[in-house]
This record gives sequence, structure tokens and C-alpha cells, in this order.
Amino acid sequence: MNALVGSVAAGRLLSPRLPRADHHPAEPGFSAGRPLRVLHVVPALGQGGAERLLAELVRHTRRLLTHRIVSLTDQPAFFDFGAAEVVPLGLARGQVSLAALQRARAAARAFAPDLVQCWLYHGNLAGSLMGLRGTPLVWSVHNTDLPCAGTKPLTRLVARLGGPLSRVSPDTIVYCSDSARAWHEQRLGYAARRGRVIGNGVDFPAFAFDLAARAKLRAAWNLTEEQVAIGTIGRLNPQKDHAGIAAALARLGRRDAVWVLAGSGCDAGNPALGRILDRAGPDLRTLPLGPRGDMPAILSALDLLVIGSAFGEALPMVALEAVANDLPVVATRVGSVEPLVLDAACLAAPGDPAALADAIAAAWPALPGERRRASAVNKRLALAAEYAIAATTAKYQQLYRDLIPSASGAAGPRPRHHGMTTP
Repeated sequence: MNALVGSVAAGRLLSPRLPRADHHPAEPGFSAGRPLRVLHVVPALGQGGAERLLAELVRHTRRLLTHRIVSLTDQPAFFDFGAAEVVPLGLARGQVSLAALQRARAAARAFAPDLVQCWLYHGNLAGSLMGLRGTPLVWSVHNTDLPCAGTKPLTRLVARLGGPLSRVSPDTIVYCSDSARAWHEQRLGYAARRGRVIGNGVDFPAFAFDLAARAKLRAAWNLTEEQVAIGTIGRLNPQKDHAGIAAALARLGRRDAVWVLAGSGCDAGNPALGRILDRAGPDLRTLPLGPRGDMPAILSALDLLVIGSAFGEALPMVALEAVANDLPVVATRVGSVEPLVLDAACLAAPGDPAALADAIAAAWPALPGERRRASAVNKRLALAAEYAIAATTAKYQQLYRDLIPSASGAAGPRPRHHGMTTP
């Protein structure tokens, strides 16, 4: 394994790209002949922004593209990936297995993809090591900084290996925001000429505010309209800084506030969450829900969404979903979240509970039960075209056309090499 890592760090492709088996050229265009085949390589299929985007991309291009997903783990899919076949490799997190890599290669060659799209650092590395000769390869990156505190050492290592490897392996690196691209190119040396930004997108109608769903959920939660439900959506993880949000809400001291938490680890039986709430004190009323799949209804039941991330965010999917729901967003200044809040007063420095408390106070409803504010509706109307899932999928389809020769009728992507190339 040390030799393997050393070779990647030195910038060499570790395995030659294997000849493609059973490949049949696609007809020109996405709508003629057989659908083009896209193989996705992803670390896991749990609840996360990149996984949500992948599910949406699969769902909204199912008539034009045939998708297959190689998941490095055997974690059950949280989102609906439709008719896309999922090939789980069964790795534990952090596990390295040459046998699993061989299985991934075999699955890829049997599928004979027209393009391979990799997701997140471990997916990017795995897709590069699969070595499908002549097949366009796309990496995708969905975060910004990775400080030592709060980031697993293996994740930091794989992210850093991506710098030299990006000069010889992917045809294109897709970043979900300008901030993600800038950080990786400037700090980790990712190949600038291969970078391309395609922003996240959501299905705005699917996340539209639903008054009936709001009433139903709030009744189930025993909340009155006079109480303000402040939501935090995401796994319990140092990046999301639930401890900082809890400290901010405790500092705010509003007796009418209820903190609603949804995501992996955000359940009442989790001792780690219990310790965070104990430090916040007994006056903070909380409603831990755990993982939930009814996010449009959850967002409709909330009055504010708070994203308190300490690092790493790029363009949070949950913030876009809140915008689609006319739900005001309060956030820390991490990544490219600023356009999604109502105004600058709703932003706070990361890791500063006092500043976050002030931002929450600035976004507090002016009247009891005030939910659909004109400012939030205007924010949705202003951003709907740019961040609609249709716009995002159209950009991915254009990327595929640019890279797949038979889809565009052009000469195709740059030639693939087995050794070092210039960035």
C-alpha cells in the first residue's frame, strides 16, 4: 500500500487504462440510437449533498442516459436512484482492497461506459485507478477546506494526492462552486486547465412550501405557530459544528425557540449529541429527528434554517432546498453560501457562537407565525433559474457532449496517455 501511495504522489498512473470490452459506439446526439452509458463511482450512497445531486442527475436524465453506480461501500442508498443499477464493493470506510478494485474494473468493463464520472475524493481516486482506456473521466469536488481538526487523515491524504494525479488522470474536474475550485487549485495544486464549475441544483417545485405538511408536522411535534422552529439539517459531524449552533442558540436565550435536528447521528439516543446538548444547558428545547427522507415537509415546518459549518462547505444543497421552500437561511461564511441568505446580517464567522447568535436574531420572524416572507419569496424567484435542477443537468449533459466523441460529432476529448502529461 505504501508503494501504491508513493507512486500516486509521484504523479504516475498506477494501472494502465485497460481496453474497453464490448463497446458499441453511440449514435450522434443524446436522443438518437441507444442511450449513452455513464458509470458513476461514489464512496457511499448515504445522506449527503453530492449523493442528493447524483440521485437528481440520474432521475432527470433517465430517458437520455443509462446510469450505473459503483459504490465503494455497501451502505444502503438513502436517496432514490431510480433504475440505475448499483454495484456495491462492500468496503469498510478507510479500507483499501486490490480485490475490490479488480471487481470495480470488471463491472466497468462489462458495462462499457461512454464516460466515467467520479464523486468526491475517494471516488475520484478509485475511478482513476480503474484505468478504462479511451473512456473520458470526470472528477467532481463538493467541498472547500480540510483542516486537520475534524477531518480524517486518510481523507486529507487522498485529497492531497489529487493534486499531482489531476495532471495525468481526469479529462475534467467539476467543482460545485467557485470557492471549491479556487481552494483546490490554489492550495492543493489541482490542474487549473481541467477545472469547470457546475453549480448544484434542486427541483424547486418538489421543495415548494406546503402549508398542509407544515400543519401536520408541527402538530405531530406539539409546536404552536407562536413557537419558532429552527432547523439544522445534516449528519452529526465536526464539519457541521452542531456544538457551535447549540452554543449560539443557548446564548440567544429565546424561550419560544425549538431546535429541530435532522440527519445521521441526530437522534436522542446518540451520546455525542447528548453531550452537546448538556453543554448548551437545560433551557434549550430540542427535537432530534435522526435521518429523514421527507425533507420538503421538514423544511415547510421550520421557520429558519441554520447552517453553522466550521469548514468545508462549498454550495450546500440544503441551503438551495430551503431557498426553494421560501425558508430563510442563516449561515456561516464558509464556501459560496452568501447568495442564498436574505442579507449580510444573516451571515456569521465560522466558529463564533456569539456572531451566529446575532445572525439568528437578525433573521428572527418579525411576527408570530410569520413564515412566507416577501424577502424569502423574492430570493427564490431571483435564484430559481440559476439553481434549478434542469439547468444543472443541462450543464452536465453539455459536459458529456464535449467529452464523448459520438455525442457531439467532434473529434472527441484529448488523447489519453499512460504516463505524465503537462497540466
